Amino acid sequence: MSAFIKRVSRFENRMDALMERFIFHHKLLGLLLIFIGMPFITLAAVCVCTMLIVLPIALLFG
Repeated sequence: MSAFIKRVSRFENRMDALMERFIFHHKLLGLLLIFIGMPFITLAAVCVCTMLIVLPIALLFG
């Protein structure tokens, strides 16, 4: 479990550094990504997870 937590932590740190570098180089695209892209991705993830839960139930009950 400790190795998995370390791996996730390293991945998070790398992604944070990549996003920071991208935003420093592309300020307008970075703002669009943060304020439009991230909420859209979050909403899409919630929608997909909800469909994955509800679809089998809907098929089961007709």
